[in-house]
Amino acid sequence: MTEPHRPSILPQYAQECLDALAQRDLGEKISLGGAFGLAHYFEYRTTHDVDAWWVEPVTGEARQQVITALQDALRPFGQVRVRSWGDVVSVELSHEKKAIFSFQIAHRSARLCEPQASPWPGGILVDAFEDLVASKMVALVERGMPRDFLDIYTLCQHGWCDATHCWALWQERQKQAGEDADRQRAALAIRTHLERLEQIRPLERIADPQQRQTAQVLRTWFAEEFLHGLA
Repeated sequence: MTEPHRPSILPQYAQECLDALAQRDLGEKISLGGAFGLAHYFEYRTTHDVDAWWVEPVTGEARQQVITALQDALRPFGQVRVRSWGDVVSVELSHEKKAIFSFQIAHRSARLCEPQASPWPGGILVDAFEDLVASKMVALVERGMPRDFLDIYTLCQHGWCDATHCWALWQERQKQAGEDADRQRAALAIRTHLERLEQIRPLERIADPQQRQTAQVLRTWFAEEFLHGLA
């Protein structure tokens, strides 16, 4: 596995946020995850936001310092608000009442590997590739959005992972989090998401020939290879 590198394309305003954390010696409080974290290893699609995890243990005071730093970094560019739900806090930037950027940080329920040193200054970390894939699998099982299917498919097609490894990482992550690790149930959930997407966007309604071909290949791969023998 290659070392994390700085993505060639950054979400707008991400640089300001990361610089602000580094300047206040708060970088070590977070580990970058999600699509932005994955872009430090493999870039194949853009993302408009930043997702991260708290590096535990983290005090309430430290959390507030990080949130304040992000607010101060974003305030010159528009209206800033902070929202919280469950274990997630989101610092969001909007312009003319339209959301244009968010920096979300959540408490982690499980971790497979130690976070890696990122190319950013100030001690900012980035999740290990294994944790990023495991998180992508969780999103695929629980949410099943088009981008979740695309993420796993692209990683496997480019040889960064394969179906067996994806399932193994997901199962280990579920066990560490004390959550359901039944592959059969997870595969059924993925197939249900896939069927829903096929109903919402049937192939015959995709006008662009290239997009239609891509969708057909992806759906066939999941149905016949990724879910083979599971659902």
